[in-house]
Amino acid sequence: MLEPWVGLGRQTESIHRCGTKCTGSPSDGGLSQRRSFVPDECRCRDIHGQDVRFMLNRWLVSLLTLVLATLCLAETGRSATDCAAPHFESVRDGARYSLPPSVGKSAMAFANASVPAGRRDVHERLVKEINYLLLDRRSKVIFWLARADALRPVIAPILRKYDLPPEFLYLAAIESSYNSRALSSAGAYGYWQFIRATALCGPRGCDQYDWKMKITDWKDERADLVNSTHAAAKYLAWLNRVKKVSINGKPDRDGFNDWLLTAAAYNAGPTRVTQRLSQFGADSYWDVPLPPETERYVPRLIALSLISKHRDFYGIQVPRQSHVPFDTVDKLRLRKDLSVTAMARLLDRTPREIWALNTQVPPEKGVFPARSGRTAIEHTIHVPKGSRQKFLTQLAAHGYTKK
Repeated sequence: MLEPWVGLGRQTESIHRCGTKCTGSPSDGGLSQRRSFVPDECRCRDIHGQDVRFMLNRWLVSLLTLVLATLCLAETGRSATDCAAPHFESVRDGARYSLPPSVGKSAMAFANASVPAGRRDVHERLVKEINYLLLDRRSKVIFWLARADALRPVIAPILRKYDLPPEFLYLAAIESSYNSRALSSAGAYGYWQFIRATALCGPRGCDQYDWKMKITDWKDERADLVNSTHAAAKYLAWLNRVKKVSINGKPDRDGFNDWLLTAAAYNAGPTRVTQRLSQFGADSYWDVPLPPETERYVPRLIALSLISKHRDFYGIQVPRQSHVPFDTVDKLRLRKDLSVTAMARLLDRTPREIWALNTQVPPEKGVFPARSGRTAIEHTIHVPKGSRQKFLTQLAAHGYTKK
């Protein structure tokens, strides 16, 4: 096909969509004169001018796309090479991400248990959760891992105290996203999502694992990171070691003695889990159908732990999130009510900083009362690290405690 213009004063020829040839001499050779090539008897559009405009538009769109992509990558501080490529072993299964290479072909260790990752059904459930987290909930996963890193100094020692697997650090992420005020439709509340009835009644004759928490008009310990983590650790340890469990008609045994079944019982309730195990004559989490949420609960916990452990493999970059270290003042009795605002003034901090350390106090209350009726209240109050003595001195100086 001949070019629609070659130079000034030259005859040019174009072939239109209708098949008619026409010639003409453009007055200035510019694109604005393209219509002059078309004789009156030919009403079709000049295909050459349309193609040129189409190509220019495509180049412009490509340029803008490149500029926007560059700006987005610069904004997030990531380069194109930071994005993890598909894991080809998993692509064959129809998924983008696979299990890490370090995971054995037949089994993997998790929470002091052996996970049969070589079984087709188990492998599919794990890969499904990994891809769900990385493709559908990637930003949430990055937030979870940042919060886990920040809260690890508080949560990990408590888990060790009760001999819980360290991977259970991520159970609070699945339960509440590490949100002290998370409230479920069933009424479960706080970091570890205790319902009120469970939080208020501990086990009988087993003080070592007594997880009871205080819930009053002005305080809910389910929202306190330290107290609720102690309670959750005790409850999980009790499920695994103490609670009487009868499966398949066998004599009662002490606890599930299996951390995967314990996690499932934490989610669905121990009674439901034991009933399903007995109904299907099974003794493994992987061999019994459970409620849909619980079916995904344990694989998601394993998947999140794997993603955290293999961040480079999955192309995850977790920003550092600071968590203010704190000291704790126990069994503190006040002579008059202490508000969060007054406490902030005593410590030269903002009220929000003080409340963030004491989320057991509802923000609509914002006060540590001195008494409940005629009974003096003993408080557990968290203060910024290194300010414990200053806090006690200021309380006495301002009449909140005896000098």
